[in-house]
Amino acid sequence: MSDLSAPLTVRDLEYRPHLKALNAGVGLLHGLGVLPQRITPEHVKQAAMKRTGLSDFGDSSYEAPYQKLLEVLPNHPLSSLGTLLTEQTMVKAMSNRLRIQDHLNRHPALASARVERPVFVLGFPRTGTTLLQNLLGLDEGQRSLQFWEIQTPIPLDPDPRRDHRKRFNIAKRTLQLAYLVAPEQRQIHEIKPETPEECWPLFSNSFAVLNYDLLSMFADYGRWLLDYDMTGPYAFYRDTLKVLGQGRPAGERYLLKCPEHLWFIDALLAVFPDARIVWTHRDPVASVASYCSLISLGQRMLYGTIDPARLGAHIQDRFHMGVQRAMAARDASGREDQFFDVDFKDLVRDPAAVVREVKAWADMPHDKAGQARVERYLSTERGDKKGAHKYSAEVYGLDGQAIHREYADYIERFRIPLKPIS
Repeated sequence: MSDLSAPLTVRDLEYRPHLKALNAGVGLLHGLGVLPQRITPEHVKQAAMKRTGLSDFGDSSYEAPYQKLLEVLPNHPLSSLGTLLTEQTMVKAMSNRLRIQDHLNRHPALASARVERPVFVLGFPRTGTTLLQNLLGLDEGQRSLQFWEIQTPIPLDPDPRRDHRKRFNIAKRTLQLAYLVAPEQRQIHEIKPETPEECWPLFSNSFAVLNYDLLSMFADYGRWLLDYDMTGPYAFYRDTLKVLGQGRPAGERYLLKCPEHLWFIDALLAVFPDARIVWTHRDPVASVASYCSLISLGQRMLYGTIDPARLGAHIQDRFHMGVQRAMAARDASGREDQFFDVDFKDLVRDPAAVVREVKAWADMPHDKAGQARVERYLSTERGDKKGAHKYSAEVYGLDGQAIHREYADYIERFRIPLKPIS
């Protein structure tokens, strides 16, 4: 079986012919010793130091997850292309870390800078977080992170125009490669260098990122990370936000989005005690199935093939664990007033009304001009109305009724409307 049923967005279960050829070519280079066959801690660090000319990696909070990630890599049968992409991703993350730490060393005043009252939009993927972040970020004073700056957080050139061009082009080339390997990505969630995106890559610079588990299927690493104290990586993330905010208008407020925060709300609130958390909710069957379709592209990219049933079981388990951890951390925090819940159906039905409610709660400015920007965006740029992403829970071995039973406490607590299952 080489493909799924035709109506689905993700149909190819394995590399297409041009990628099989590319994978074979990379494998040949591995065999000749031109490219490393095995990714080692020493190789990644040495490559990053050579690329940057730097050697200070900052505090040691990255070391344990870094070593664990490299420890488990041999357990996973990555393709030759997947090995190359993983190696390059790790070298880039380590290079980013070196540059961030160097910038912090050269600008000691940043140590006393504050990231005040950041707003975090979080929720399972495919629950409307992108639409909500885009709408909330239309007003001046709200600072979302664009893809190009997330990918390269530190200036590469002292001239602002040249620097922007260099970092923008890096992001552009990254996306060109991603769309070559997984063209379906454009239909599911198109990313451009200038679009606001999820902030999880900033945690890659500490090698403490659950996406390595979700996207790469490194379940052994993921289990370990869920027991790791994420306070250190969140502190480095906060310092990176300080760097990204340097020279920006006074009073600007971060508006950040990432589903991974669900798993680590305790660490988030420890580092950002005045954070405001907007949590989006949707029928978990739709969330899990939709995300499986999206994340299958990562599985195919790294392994050359998709195992739908294994992927479905893994994501269902991780998502359930995520919502249980999030509810427990929320209750333990004693800060219920710092959480605001948004139902996906309400957001789709009347997004302008939801935006007004969130802004009033989060003390974000909202006037007639802001309302006009929201209405204009909804009439011209709203992406959730395209209906391009087609997926099926059954393809990934997901039982909708079983998911509803497993998530019963979550569904009841947030009164989530459910789609009838035949």
